[in-house]
Amino acid sequence: MEKISRRQMLRAASLLGLAAFSRPLLATPEWIVGKPRFIDYPFKLGVASGDALPTGFVIWTRLAPSPLDASATGAEPIPVGYEISADENFRKIVQTGHAVAHPDNAHAVHVDVQGMAPGRPYWYRFRAGDEISATGRAVTTPLVMSPLEKFRFAFASCQNYEQGYFGAYRDMIEQDVDLIVHLGDYIYEYAAGGPLRRSPVTSARTLDDYRAFHAVYKLDEDLQAAHRHTSWLLTWDDHEVANDYAGDNDADYEDKATFLQRRAAAYKAYFEHLPLRKATTPRGPDMDLYQRAAYGDLMEINMLDTRQYRDDQPCQLPDDGGWRLIDDTCDERLDPKRSILGEGQERWLLGGLGRTGAKWNVIAQGMLFSKHDYKIGEGQQFGSEYWDGYVGSRDRVLNAIEKRKVSNPVIIGGDVHATYVCDVKQDFDKPESVTVASEFVCTSITSGNWHHDRNAATMADNPHIKLYEGRYRGYTLCDVSKKDWKAQLRVMDDVTKRDMKASTLKTYVIEDGVAGPKEA
Repeated sequence: MEKISRRQMLRAASLLGLAAFSRPLLATPEWIVGKPRFIDYPFKLGVASGDALPTGFVIWTRLAPSPLDASATGAEPIPVGYEISADENFRKIVQTGHAVAHPDNAHAVHVDVQGMAPGRPYWYRFRAGDEISATGRAVTTPLVMSPLEKFRFAFASCQNYEQGYFGAYRDMIEQDVDLIVHLGDYIYEYAAGGPLRRSPVTSARTLDDYRAFHAVYKLDEDLQAAHRHTSWLLTWDDHEVANDYAGDNDADYEDKATFLQRRAAAYKAYFEHLPLRKATTPRGPDMDLYQRAAYGDLMEINMLDTRQYRDDQPCQLPDDGGWRLIDDTCDERLDPKRSILGEGQERWLLGGLGRTGAKWNVIAQGMLFSKHDYKIGEGQQFGSEYWDGYVGSRDRVLNAIEKRKVSNPVIIGGDVHATYVCDVKQDFDKPESVTVASEFVCTSITSGNWHHDRNAATMADNPHIKLYEGRYRGYTLCDVSKKDWKAQLRVMDDVTKRDMKASTLKTYVIEDGVAGPKEA
């Protein structure tokens, strides 16, 4: 029997979908004429949904018949139709419409879908010419403060394309999460020549470079499947732009004007490839990404940006402007004027944290929040890039949580390629002080950790860190209810094997009203 290629199957599925996709769409703009034709299937980068609200969500795709060839889609705007259905077979169409894929935006499409019912799934797909996209699922959030008994979501970070396969996303789908929260390093901006997969550019500097990195990551089948499965919330860390950058400061002391041009290119490519609201469209090197997402009366997530607005890392060296270990003689890290969030975002966070009255209040960001003293014995050493380098910001967040008596604060983070489970202390130098909040930091999807043994040896000097584990890749799966929060540390033994399954390393529980995770 003749084997059918994946491309032929996609083509066949597209043609079969034409009959079902026959309802009239909104009129195509008069200045766009003719039916677009493509050199190959144009939806190779998949579909995605995100930034869900009770009344809608964003749906995304990008026309890319040859994803690494910027000229393959042409230089003209292309109309793209879409359908939203209340069922996955598209028998109950609830909305149709069109958008225009512009060449200036890499023929990406963002549709802010409105008019949906709260707290339920919808299915969507796109059409361009005679081609039909894969079907994606989007999930609206419940009405703010409406009763919600339980919710399951996953959070992840740090997916280096060259260092492994993205099988953790396959497990998220099997666990049937209703939300995926990504906390940064969605791409890596450089190529290291890994043995498994190769990045298309050595080091991203231009818009075309960043587009190429995003495109090759989006070609990963597990990542595409996770985007099809449910809606996402996203923030970034450093590798979406440049390693260890801080605000308008490059770790290698690049000229600020030149670096901001690079940042503008990176931000634009990030927006073009992810399901983000049009309100977040970059303005040159600036892009407003932080937001709040409410899930009934059960949970509110404060999504933060710990890169764009921060002050530079403290106590730098002439030849080292990025992350490094600093000791306790670095007074700059204690300067109360310094911020990891920037004045505006910090004011927004502190002004609204816990105001809705949700049972669980989440601070989602890309860093390790709790103190980690990396020096064994006398004296202390800290990672300059984490909240340890911005003690004033951390103190203001902790003071707001205590003063306002925020209900069940949980801080989640990424970046460090390791799992942390922490009691967030009122005073980290006094183990007996009050536990103010709980913290989980997820390990990486694939990015390596070469410091497990060194860091694990410091645990006696950090009694508030209940677990440090850097040997495994994976993500954190959270089941939230009115009575408790259960976090399963889902890990992969070997991400260099494509079909590796995930397992639960450990499970931790936070009880309602009792700060601090406990091993189940």
